[in-house]
Amino acid sequence: MNVSKIAHFSGHKGSIFSLCAGLHQHTFFSGADDGYVVEWNMQTKGDGRLLVQVNRPVYSMFLNTNEQLLLCGTASGNLHVIDLQSRKEIRNIEAHTLGVFDIQTVGNVVITAGGNGAVCIWDKHTLELLHALPASNKSARVIAVHPNGKEFAVGFSDHHIRIFSTETFQQLFDISAHTNSVFALTYSPDGMLLYSGGRDVMLKSWDVKNAFEGALDIPAHTLHINAISFSPNGNYYATVSMDKTVKIWDANTDILLKVIDKQRNDGHITSVNKLHWTSEDELITCSDDRTIMMWRIEC
Repeated sequence: MNVSKIAHFSGHKGSIFSLCAGLHQHTFFSGADDGYVVEWNMQTKGDGRLLVQVNRPVYSMFLNTNEQLLLCGTASGNLHVIDLQSRKEIRNIEAHTLGVFDIQTVGNVVITAGGNGAVCIWDKHTLELLHALPASNKSARVIAVHPNGKEFAVGFSDHHIRIFSTETFQQLFDISAHTNSVFALTYSPDGMLLYSGGRDVMLKSWDVKNAFEGALDIPAHTLHINAISFSPNGNYYATVSMDKTVKIWDANTDILLKVIDKQRNDGHITSVNKLHWTSEDELITCSDDRTIMMWRIEC
């Protein structure tokens, strides 16, 4: 496997915590500690275009393509609603009493994970609060939705992963998953496994059909695992970490294929916080070093 850096985006004045697909295939959004929400163009690879500035660090984002709205979750627990046609903020919702760490959608609802330990369910169109699930007394950090849309998983700072029904929003399973906070969570594309990672540096997977029995348990990084994401074709998945690296794994064997770092690839110099696959062989990563890097993966 060969990896090459094909673009380097800079302009944020603080750590970059969130990435999100744009309205067009060649664009994406980023949110950072500086409160800036920026739109970038992968074709021109130039300076980003400031969308809005909010008053707190941006931890999470979700794009509602049909209604051309961008939801931004901040450190204060607020949910900022940005109209992408007018490029203006149109609503500011007090969603959680602490940070909004993740935003996902399934069916006609939006799900938010809050620093107050609650998981909130919102109407996707009106953003009316439908349910507030007091799932833990520790932060809800990350959400993963099963490919069949019937369940979703939430990782918490109490070291647990909890599985919820998308029909009743009742808790289905409670997994004592890690020895520290769970920051990273995703289902495999076939829905057979749930992958997790976090502060304890362990990469784990859980057998969905067998009541989430443990399937994989390896020390994948030397510091916190911040995110996990599968490539669109399902052949690989990538992990990013506070140890400054991006790692590419074979999805069928869980064998490490490539380490992307400063020494080998002119990579990030501080914690890598999020990643987003823009195509089957390209991904972007963001970091505390205030930059976004774009990588091409070739086999």
